[in-house]
Amino acid sequence: MNRKQFTRVLATLAMSAVAMSSVSAQDFPTRPIRMIVPFNPGASVDTIARYMAQLMAKRLNQPIVVENKPGANAAIAAQAVANAPADGYTLFFASDSALVLNGLLYKKLGYNADRDFAAVALAANVPLVLLVNASLPVNNLQEFIAYGKAHPGKLNYSSTGTGGAFHLAGEMFAQGTGIDMTHVPYTGGAPAIQALLGGQVQVMFGIVGSSLPYVKSGKLKALALVTKEPVNVLPNVPTLKDAGYPGLEAMVRYGMVARKSTPPEVLAVLNDAANYALSDPGYKERFLGEGYLVPAPHKPSQFDQILAEDKGRWSAVIKAKNITLE
Repeated sequence: MNRKQFTRVLATLAMSAVAMSSVSAQDFPTRPIRMIVPFNPGASVDTIARYMAQLMAKRLNQPIVVENKPGANAAIAAQAVANAPADGYTLFFASDSALVLNGLLYKKLGYNADRDFAAVALAANVPLVLLVNASLPVNNLQEFIAYGKAHPGKLNYSSTGTGGAFHLAGEMFAQGTGIDMTHVPYTGGAPAIQALLGGQVQVMFGIVGSSLPYVKSGKLKALALVTKEPVNVLPNVPTLKDAGYPGLEAMVRYGMVARKSTPPEVLAVLNDAANYALSDPGYKERFLGEGYLVPAPHKPSQFDQILAEDKGRWSAVIKAKNITLE
């Protein structure tokens, strides 16, 4: 075989590979899909993942099996997806901690979200709310800021741990308003909110849904939503944007990614199934009623843009305070 014949054979093989890939993408999916969740069963992100998986499965006519792989701040699950074939049959349903924050907080990480993952869809936004102990002599955001400036260093705020969204929201708020607050990390949401209820700390940036019973009972005061959008379960609580601080926004995000280099046609099929779930009345009713913000149907590129904006926002906060988890 001469060089010209060899070149023709290579070209034919390449064209065949492209054709086979196209056919495979058009037929996708032909078998069950795995959705890996980096939290234990029953966690809020697991609940959302399972609900979305059921709806997506209807659209795809294939089951989606949710597999829980908790541990190492989501790194175990992330690495499992990063090592999977780029064929769309393994999805990573994660929070922004795995997709954005880990890469900013750890110098050594077993995966790189930008390098290893391709966006599929945003599943839910979890708005944060500025909470204070009922005994604090403030009743709105303006009074709180005035109180904080009049008592520098006297306000302590709890969080679920250093580098998490609750912590970073507090740092962002302090930087944006000029208030001097002290961060007190706890080992989870329950002890963090109990410290607020008990008066060990005065402030917390918490999740709307889990804090709602305490707000309704009068044990905590909700002063502002740390988001640009209102939340229907707290209709009388203003957003920071409405209160005059449009640059301050913090939400926990849950969404799906696949392996980088997954064929665009496959990503489009998965995105269509996710949008089908987001449009389902039951999905909207359930999660809006729990204090989440359900995104409208969108393209993978729009989810990518949201993650990029979050990365820029949190990177600035982390660098300003030199926050690291190593």
